[in-house]
Amino acid sequence: MTSADWQLQNIWLGLGITLAVFSLYYFVALINNKKTENSADLYLAGRSVGPLVNSLAASSTWMSVATFLGVVALIQQLHLPFVYMWVQLILSVPLLVLLYGASLYRMEVFTSVHFVQMRYGPKTAFLAAGWMLLIMLMYMIGQFIGIAKVFEVLLGLPYTPSLVLSALVITGYVTIGGMKGATYNDAIQMVIMMIALLVPLAAILKAMGVSGYWFPPLGYGDLTDTLLDRIPTFFDLKFEARFYLSLFVALTIGTLGLPQLAQRVLTSESIRSARKVVPWFCLWVGLMFLGTYAMGFAGVYHFALIGEELTPEAADKTTLLLNLAYNPDWVSAFVIAGVLAAGVSTIAGLMIGVATVVGHDIVGVLRPHLPEKTQLRYGYFALAGTGIVSLLVSLNPPAFLITSIFWAFGLCATAITPMVVLGVWSTRINVWGAFAGSALSGALYILLSPYVFADLSVGTGLVARLGFATSLISVPVGFILTILISLVAENLKGEAAAQERGRAQELVERMHGWVDVTRARYDSSQWLLILAALWVPVMLWGMMPW
Repeated sequence: MTSADWQLQNIWLGLGITLAVFSLYYFVALINNKKTENSADLYLAGRSVGPLVNSLAASSTWMSVATFLGVVALIQQLHLPFVYMWVQLILSVPLLVLLYGASLYRMEVFTSVHFVQMRYGPKTAFLAAGWMLLIMLMYMIGQFIGIAKVFEVLLGLPYTPSLVLSALVITGYVTIGGMKGATYNDAIQMVIMMIALLVPLAAILKAMGVSGYWFPPLGYGDLTDTLLDRIPTFFDLKFEARFYLSLFVALTIGTLGLPQLAQRVLTSESIRSARKVVPWFCLWVGLMFLGTYAMGFAGVYHFALIGEELTPEAADKTTLLLNLAYNPDWVSAFVIAGVLAAGVSTIAGLMIGVATVVGHDIVGVLRPHLPEKTQLRYGYFALAGTGIVSLLVSLNPPAFLITSIFWAFGLCATAITPMVVLGVWSTRINVWGAFAGSALSGALYILLSPYVFADLSVGTGLVARLGFATSLISVPVGFILTILISLVAENLKGEAAAQERGRAQELVERMHGWVDVTRARYDSSQWLLILAALWVPVMLWGMMPW
């Protein structure tokens, strides 16, 4: 199978639809540029977004190029176990709102790094900002590479010109529109994605003779018996129990700290509005996740039926191959628009996140008395600079960035989530525990990954490449160190620890909405020690040979 098998015969059709949707994105960005008057507008859309739009925007930010391409290929490799990966990912936003979203909203922070600065001080915030920039850069570069690959592989355009053009176009509309423009564009992109995935999939399933084609996410049941005749092991759980636990540790806990999702909560018009985002988010993402799995299932069925085994390169193009086989060219062109919408929406959220960390959390701390107009100017510079840096790195990207963006989830779960979640729920967590726990566990995650010192790598094969095996060690270490060092520092630091604890007491009470300060509410060390103890067997299990 060659590239000609998955390229559109009429590339002008694909380019025309692509031009049309990007023109729409620029139109929305220009409208919202006039509404951006201060840094709160630029970074948080003025905290004015309703639950329906915000749920679409959050869902869109959560999708990626991989939703249409690489994920379908993973379904062909993992079969049923991939469902467990999807379940962990969809848990993230409900837990984010439950564990700290409302609390951060009450504090009127811009990002989780901004919360770290208020809770632990500037030094810890700079450490968190460093981790966050690395995480978002890894994630974003993967999206830029994916979009350039779409142009290169599907439309036959060279990689480098495709990358430069797409990066400049995306950076332009995100910089112009700010968070308001990005939010409404993300909502539009989510609608495009759902139509581009589900409607063509319905036509594919109907052509395959499926009676439930009218509801594609669950309509592929008619194919099951035939598929099992060809692939009897499709529904088997092919991994040991540790693999499924590692999905929760790396993906669900890691996603809790991702800034582009946290900012979606913070853009809401109220805490009540933020909570209403959750059920809508689960609906939109659930439809997309189920639809993606149905597409992957249909792909496995199709190629098993014709007796053709796909190469890894061709497996990534399963969505387009099925559309080319069963649908007209113009449908495949619209699917490409959906693929681009998935990548662009993720990049927009990440670019806003990076710009907020740089423009607000770093520059704002170093120069706190800047005039509003100057802060706004720095924000626009940060947005444009983010796109340029991502473009330069993507021209010759490190190998591990191409291998998997899942590595970013594990690092976030290790270095960011413990200090944020524990800092919201306990006054006993202090700057010494947060800083040391984040720095040491983050360094451990990097050292144990297969991309730095191969001999120290934990796990083998897919679980190692995706960072799942490493997470079972580094995430428990992050929580354990943050808790134990905080409690030990209370005894060693004396008066300084007592002052910090008193300041944390008032801050934690206020972020939970209490007017009166009662020391007993969030002051217990018992639940912290129990939590640390619960992480120990997870860590020991992760250290056993895979």
